[in-house]
Amino acid sequence: MTFRWISTALLIAFSAAMYGQEQGSISIQSTPAGCWVRIDSVLVGKTPLENLTLSAGPHTVQVYPPQNGVWNLEERIYSIMVENRKSHTVEAIFNTPVYINSIPYGASLLADTTVLGVTPVYIPFESNRDKSFRLEKEGFKPYPFVLTSNKPLLAELETDEGYAETREKPQLFGMIPKRHIKSKFTLLAATVATHWASFYFKNQADSYYEKYTQTGDASLRGNYWDKTRRYDRLSEITLGVSYASLAGLIYIVIWK
Repeated sequence: MTFRWISTALLIAFSAAMYGQEQGSISIQSTPAGCWVRIDSVLVGKTPLENLTLSAGPHTVQVYPPQNGVWNLEERIYSIMVENRKSHTVEAIFNTPVYINSIPYGASLLADTTVLGVTPVYIPFESNRDKSFRLEKEGFKPYPFVLTSNKPLLAELETDEGYAETREKPQLFGMIPKRHIKSKFTLLAATVATHWASFYFKNQADSYYEKYTQTGDASLRGNYWDKTRRYDRLSEITLGVSYASLAGLIYIVIWK
């Protein structure tokens, strides 16, 4: 809270630096609340922000999502024109994504007869809350479910015993032959585990960075900065391992 008021005061002081300068105000809201905001590259605080004074003229507002990972794909950037003695409002709405995957992966995600994607897949949560879906993959029983939580969903598909494999399936465009099963599941588990480890480390880095920007204690700032860099490095390393294991999995599925 103290950091927010200090940042706001600095922005107001900067905007009012020139005598007689025309000014307007801006309020910034977001869904969900608690999103970091920059105005003209200056960090001013977290939403909601009310009646910030700005000089009349063009400004750039950046609203960052409250989490990392796929949220970062949804950063909002607004170009606004502040008019003298007028109030302006900016509202940023972020759609929470939910991660859906299956064992084995490559199942079609359907809503009624519409195919939304192939696992692993992200879909917006709020617009799909309480809707019915199903996962389908050749050789496996359909997996119906209702989306009630934004927590990751990992569905273990059940083999369809009535499915007759009467022909050799092609390597790429049909069912994958049941070879190298252990290697496939090992690489799949490694991919998922390292992906979420990277996500965790990135959250830790952002948490320490937020503490770094808010504290005035020099010794604590150094400690928070070191931890921020450490967790950032761990996030990059685990993400690289995730990509490598995914590449190995794709290689085995297609060419082995």
